[in-house]
Amino acid sequence: MRDIAATVARGVTFDRFEGVEQDELGVWRSPGGARVAWFKDPDANTLSLTQF
Repeated sequence: MRDIAATVARGVTFDRFEGVEQDELGVWRSPGGARVAWFKDPDANTLSLTQF
């Protein structure tokens, strides 16, 4: 997947964390510019997706 926004369009809901500044989709932008989002797999494990 090339684009985090396209992942949301496919129905993935990103987790939100208190104290982490995330955009309207739930994506955090790292100081280096990478976009990071967290989500749960079907077994409730937290995974992340990073777009550089």
